[in-house]
Parts: sequence; structure tokens; C-alpha cells
Amino acid sequence: MLEKSYEYMKQELGDFVPDTAIILGSGLGDVVEAIENPRIIPYANVPFFPTPTVGGHKGQFCAGKIGKHNVLCLQGRFHFYEGIDVRMIYEIIRMLKLLGIKQLIITNAAGSLRMHMPAGSIMLIADHINMSGTNPLIGVCEEPYFPDMSQAYDLEMRNKFMQIADEERVPVFQGVYMMLTGPNYETPAEVRMLQMFNVEAVGMSTVPEVISAAQLGLKVMGISVISNLATGMDMNKPNHNDVLLQVGKATKRLSRLITRFLEKE
Repeated sequence: MLEKSYEYMKQELGDFVPDTAIILGSGLGDVVEAIENPRIIPYANVPFFPTPTVGGHKGQFCAGKIGKHNVLCLQGRFHFYEGIDVRMIYEIIRMLKLLGIKQLIITNAAGSLRMHMPAGSIMLIADHINMSGTNPLIGVCEEPYFPDMSQAYDLEMRNKFMQIADEERVPVFQGVYMMLTGPNYETPAEVRMLQMFNVEAVGMSTVPEVISAAQLGLKVMGISVISNLATGMDMNKPNHNDVLLQVGKATKRLSRLITRFLEKE
């Protein structure tokens, strides 16, 4: 489906072959400040490539180096609730692999289901639960048809990230992330149900990309920036402006950790 997109990106990147892709969630676009001599490619210029509709997503590729790695950063992702077919998300991850990507770092903004993990916290995703009601592999005919998800979030990458967080004295939680479709925030009753499932964070993205990456044989690290306590856990009503504000406070810390992660190898 994205053959024309791939051909355009290949031509634009020229001799630059990325090995690492970073997908940035709401309000996390400033992570690209760590990229040396960035080359910007707007999504709107890429044939047949979708454009994000949600605030906090710039909608552009940013290519350059971090440490020894050639990085292709996606400032803006795509959500099922925007009307984007999850099969399109699979095609995007497949395009990244064809461009040379070997490892994928995915960030998102998420609501916390634990009082001890407040807004502004960073959570490394150890596992996920897919409650979106859909799957990007439906209709995919390439092998493996039934990909293994036991190590969807690469343990070696997670251990290295936690070591760097300790060195930088940045507190980082680890936990289970659950995807719901959105775009509405959860009801208090839904939050109580999720807490019984031993879920630490809830959001509306990431899982389709991770499932796609597992099928394509890519190593994945997922990171949630906690934007709020989930509905009913405090007196505040969640809204997108507050999400962007809280995520912005954590962006510089996360950018430093990702930069150190990529510089270390």
C-alpha cells in the first residue's frame, strides 16, 4: 500500500540508511533536539502517507544521527480513533523496516492507574494488553502468521535503559500498558476495572505498532510519559491541554535518557 511512500522516502534519504526509528507521542516532539544536523521531511510531502489530526503531533520525519546511530524520528503518530485503519499502521512499520530500521523506540502519553506514579513520571513498558478490539495483522499473509509476543518489549533494551536511568538519577517505573480505542477518556468504572487487571498505565496507541514490529522481527522499546492520573483517581478532569503540559515537563528528562541510550552502543 505504501510503495510510493517508500520510494519517495528512499529518494529523500539518499545514502542515509536509518537503523533506529523513534515514534513520538503527544507533546513529545522535542526529543528530536538530540538529533545532529536533522533533515526534515513533512508527512504531507510523502505520497499516500497519512497526516495526524491530533494536537501535539507535528506530522514530519526527522532524520539524523544520535551517537553512532542513524535515526529516523516520526514526530507524530496515527491512531485508530482518527479513522486510520490499523493495517495502515502495519504498513508504516513495514516501510520503516524496508528503509533499514532494526530497532524501534516508541513513546506515548498515558494515564496512570497507580497513585504512586503521578503525572510527569516515566514508565518503561514491560508488557501490554490489547483492548482495542482490533489487530494490525488481520489480513496480513506474510510469515510468521502467528508471531510470538512473549518478548514484544525487548528485555536487553529495557535493562540497558534502566541502567542509564540509574546513572542519570532519573526515576523510571516499569509496568503493563493497556490500549483502549478512545478518543474519550475512561469512565471511573472503567478505571476501577483496569486496576483489577493489574495494569499500570492506559492509553490509545502504541500496541498496533508493537504487534506489527513483532511480526516483522524488529526489536522494540516502549516508554510512557504519565500525563495524568486516570479518571476518578483525583478531583481533576483529564483534558488534552493538561496532557501536553505534563508531558512537556518530562520531555527533557526522557530526551536525555534516549540520547544516552543511543550513545552507549
